[in-house]
Amino acid sequence: MTKKHVWCPTCERYVKLKYKSMPHTYHELWAFFIFLTFGIGIIIYLLIRYHQPKNRCPHCERKFDLEKPLPEGPKG
Repeated sequence: MTKKHVWCPTCERYVKLKYKSMPHTYHELWAFFIFLTFGIGIIIYLLIRYHQPKNRCPHCERKFDLEKPLPEGPKG
């Protein structure tokens, strides 16, 4: 189960978790692959892209282990 917002100790604020960002060079390679496969590669790209868990801070890319208790932030 994932929480909607978690406390990021690095950024010192509550953040909404996101997928790991992909480097720009991989986007260029995927575009070339999709072009070569006449669009069929987009299905493979989407499966790989969205099969990953949302476990990263959108600001500092810190990885959260969702199996362990998440850090608690300030109340209020």
